[in-house]
Amino acid sequence: MRKNLFLLFLCVSALFMTAFCGCTVPEEILRFEPESRESVKIGLVLPLSGTDAGQGKKMLAGARFAADCLNSGRGHFGRRVELIVEDSGSTRSGAAAALERAVGAGAVGIVGGYSTVEAQGLTGIARDKRVPLVIPMATGNDDIIGSNAFVFRSVFTDRQQAEMIAGFMKYYRRVKRLAVTVSANPDDIYSRNVARDVADAFRKLGGEVISMCEVDPADPLTALKQAVSFVPDAVILPLEAETAAKCCKLLRELGFVGLIGGPDSWDDPRFFSTLQGVKKIGNSFYTAFYSDEARHAEFTAFRKGFREKNFYYPGSCEIQTFDAVNMLLIGFGNNAGSLKRFQKNWRGMRKHAGAAAIYTMKRKNAIDRTIYINRIGTVPELGNKLVPRNITGLQYSRLEDYNAGMEEK
Repeated sequence: MRKNLFLLFLCVSALFMTAFCGCTVPEEILRFEPESRESVKIGLVLPLSGTDAGQGKKMLAGARFAADCLNSGRGHFGRRVELIVEDSGSTRSGAAAALERAVGAGAVGIVGGYSTVEAQGLTGIARDKRVPLVIPMATGNDDIIGSNAFVFRSVFTDRQQAEMIAGFMKYYRRVKRLAVTVSANPDDIYSRNVARDVADAFRKLGGEVISMCEVDPADPLTALKQAVSFVPDAVILPLEAETAAKCCKLLRELGFVGLIGGPDSWDDPRFFSTLQGVKKIGNSFYTAFYSDEARHAEFTAFRKGFREKNFYYPGSCEIQTFDAVNMLLIGFGNNAGSLKRFQKNWRGMRKHAGAAAIYTMKRKNAIDRTIYINRIGTVPELGNKLVPRNITGLQYSRLEDYNAGMEEK
């Protein structure tokens, strides 16, 4: 009888330990194997087909350049960096399936998420599969970052850029009366998030939001006439690139001479190609991931090397993904086989000089990084072609000091 009780005790103990270990493994142990001397496989979940295919291909070029730079040296602590590329199809479900395929092929970490919708499909799967996910482009999902320990970002958030937009208008340009537009499409999460956050941030600084108008891409003129009728000092256009460019043109045709501004959706070749033919847009600004006029050594080396390899100058998709791949591998430094060690490495990035920005990582996976403010300018040597020209670049954490300094002036 005692023998049977003892055996029963051993079985219960074994079941308890198995259950206990099963609970801790997803939280602590990553798929990365520190003892491996083979390659480090990084999954890329990118929109290589669908509506955002053009941007996805640019992101892929940035990631490949990062891997080439590492592999031409000592790789990742002696290991070769191997990229596993999967297509999200520009959809949420496609992104989730692509992450599953990347992990199945051996990926130990993921870089992906061009749009907010794609990122929403990645975050839960990354936690379930125990792979760190670095988001390089999607500025939404503020609420997810921090609640999911496996999700990190190299990109600023919608809220951060909204606060930068509001501060620039209020203190640098002395805007008092603001009109905000928003996409009429209820599924356009990006437009609605930025519009809401800009309005909230501007009100908190004492400004007045006198109009919020929904813009139908098929008929933007109606909404713009309404916005201008309130006589604002500035109009903000948090719209997709081509629609935003059309609205810039229409506002000037309507005789609006005030400030026109927007978020990072303007930082897109499609925005400037749609604008071409206009002689001058004038009083304008937008937030951006980087500036072609940056002069720090890391950006200069990246731009030169990328141009020599790919025969064109990089844009925001390329440079953001380049930084994201490098930063993910920093997280895996010091043989980080656990989430705790990865997080420690990630938070160890203080004033880290990437190609696009200066990065400082904080608790709950928050980020402080450079946000650039560009304007629409011209290049006389190119027949006055419209191009982005830099106004300033500012660390997000210094925004309050910047605003206080401008208020004193």
